[in-house]
Amino acid sequence: MPVETKTKVHEDSKKLVYQASDVQKAMALIRAQGYVTRNDFSQMADADWAEGFNEKIEAAFAKVEGEDPYIYFEQFDFKGGDIDSVIFDMDRVKTREHALTLLADAIHQTAY
Repeated sequence: MPVETKTKVHEDSKKLVYQASDVQKAMALIRAQGYVTRNDFSQMADADWAEGFNEKIEAAFAKVEGEDPYIYFEQFDFKGGDIDSVIFDMDRVKTREHALTLLADAIHQTAY
């Protein structure tokens, strides 16, 4: 049973649920490497889930005294038409191009 069960309903009526343990894991990964991708959380293959996950991560960081990373969600297009998401700390990953490169490497894709 998830600790946090806040549900967000989208146009297509899918319900998105976020585990508090996943948010904590994402925060630890962002602290360690500066970003997370679907390699870390397979649910990020769903863009709506990834966008909501970004909001949960931002909110969790806001509650931590002494930490104020600039958490950002971005989607990128890859050759072949695939679209994928990355959530990253803009204080560490300074440009969108760097985020694109990190995402491409993580998911073994070729950036445009």
